[in-house]
Amino acid sequence: MSESWNERSRLKWVGGVIWAAVGGLVVTVLVSMLFYRTGGLSDTVPPVVLTGEALQLASGQGGPIPAGLEVRQPGPEGLAAVQGLGRLARAAVYRHLIWQVDGLAQGRELRLIWITLAEPDTVRELVLSPTGPGGGTLDLSSEPYWRDRIAMIGLSTSGPLAQPLVFRRLELRPSVLGLTALARLAFDEWTTFEDWSQRSINFVAGAPLDALFPPVLMVALWIGFSAILYAVFSGLRGTVECRWSYVTLFLVGWLLLDVRWQWDLSQRLAGTAVRFAGKGEDERRLADLDGDLYRFLIEVRRRLPEQPARLFIVSADPGGFWAGRARYHLLPHNDFMRFLQPPRAGTVRKGDYILVLSPLAGVRYSRERRALEWENQRLPAEMLHAEASRGALFRVQGE
Repeated sequence: MSESWNERSRLKWVGGVIWAAVGGLVVTVLVSMLFYRTGGLSDTVPPVVLTGEALQLASGQGGPIPAGLEVRQPGPEGLAAVQGLGRLARAAVYRHLIWQVDGLAQGRELRLIWITLAEPDTVRELVLSPTGPGGGTLDLSSEPYWRDRIAMIGLSTSGPLAQPLVFRRLELRPSVLGLTALARLAFDEWTTFEDWSQRSINFVAGAPLDALFPPVLMVALWIGFSAILYAVFSGLRGTVECRWSYVTLFLVGWLLLDVRWQWDLSQRLAGTAVRFAGKGEDERRLADLDGDLYRFLIEVRRRLPEQPARLFIVSADPGGFWAGRARYHLLPHNDFMRFLQPPRAGTVRKGDYILVLSPLAGVRYSRERRALEWENQRLPAEMLHAEASRGALFRVQGE
């Protein structure tokens, strides 16, 4: 600061920085709200569209056709249902539903089904109002269970089918949000607690990945607008004090983000202490994210020999988290985990072990033939341990 920097000049400088900061905050809020109110929402959060390729048969007999997913016969319980991934869309944003179904008889009841990330074991249902031929639309704003993040969404109908049903399209679109709804979303995003995840060692989001008001971007906009206002209206342009004003605005923004990050870390620390403090090694592993898998693998390990054996890990996601964790927990056994199906003849030998992680479609075990079977393949094996929700361990009996 210059030697002529007296008390009056200092107060003027502080006042100028404060007014620029307040003005920058107002401009940031107005610009953000205006952006989302004039169509920016559809660019930021595109629709979730499930067509025939993205839909899968949940109940019934049928398959994909060029027009969509066809259901020719209902399932054993008389239910015909299709489903697809909801891509963890936020229910607070995606409130507009569109569906297209061909062959639906007049008066036949069609239901929307969905599962949320918060309640993965609960299937919610909503009867859709009768619409014209081919499909309809629905505003889900007033549905009380349409909340959190949508993990799965689908359509179902019950009873015999007079003709095949073709599920052509299921779409979720973001609704036009009012100022109150946008303000509530902004508050929720800034106060969202980000727990430990598999990427925490390398990345901290500080907000939902699809946030409309991500803290880093909002703070950057605030600093930019505040600096512009200060440059336009300040009488200290070109001076050392002016440059210190920009530095101050940047440091305040940095401090704001750091305070939020420290709050997130304190929440993580408290949760970690509750989950792991005062527990032994096995208790900590059982309390961890993969605790249920570890409990299953304890029983698997008891069936394995003490000396390292050849173990093949088969799963629907051979390079994914659960296969990797199974391999880690079963060390020092010689684990091979890059298998979508049991290894073919010539790859394994008698005495090898195969761990099949559930769910894995197309692979079954025949107790009568004492063999693993898949795609016209058969491998003689003895089942040593099985849990319906986790998988099964087998010992190869022959090539």
